[in-house]
Amino acid sequence: MSKFIGIKKGKGMNYSCVYTLFLLSVFFTQAAIAQSTGAFTDSRDGQTYKTVSFKNALTGSTVTWMAQNLNYKVDGSYAYDDQENNRKELGLLYTWEAAKKACPSGWHLATDSEWSLLVSQFGGTEKAGEAMKSVSGWMEDGNGTNSSGFNGLPAGIRRNNGYDVLGIMGFWWTSTPSGEEGKAWGWNFSYGGPGEKPLKSKAFRFDSSVSHAKSVRCVRD
Repeated sequence: MSKFIGIKKGKGMNYSCVYTLFLLSVFFTQAAIAQSTGAFTDSRDGQTYKTVSFKNALTGSTVTWMAQNLNYKVDGSYAYDDQENNRKELGLLYTWEAAKKACPSGWHLATDSEWSLLVSQFGGTEKAGEAMKSVSGWMEDGNGTNSSGFNGLPAGIRRNNGYDVLGIMGFWWTSTPSGEEGKAWGWNFSYGGPGEKPLKSKAFRFDSSVSHAKSVRCVRD
């Protein structure tokens, strides 16, 4: 049911102004998140990945993401804890240089701008984490709703001193250097541990050393 709220204009009320703004607000909120799913088979090794496409009703453009972490072995890629059985569910972790080369032909490592747009479509940095996280795998009730279809997993990270935060955090590279030597932009989600539940819903943008190994999401060219 619609409810009109008027704005005084002279002796009367201007209902159309507020209602128009209301409609525009709804339109812009919903415009960019029409979703469809599919699949892609990587001819290099025969692995099949789920995909999710987001159509922007304002521009008519569609962006297709892999809905799973990349799992293609290259130099500079690692299975968490060096255990190959972690690859099937979590994918591999890649250094930044490896990540930039790992996506199959016709796909590319997501840019920081592409990540920023996706996060904005699902509520911005304060809310997108919950919509983009998987419905299982996160510690201490840190699971998301996956309403985005992105299915972000807490695959952890490989730093120079070893592997860390499996089940607690998920990290993804972008192809965009941060401007500081030896660093590039990435995004991450958190489980929101004890005393930090507000973090559960957030998406974090940060730069870090290109020597760290993180998950990769490819975007169709």
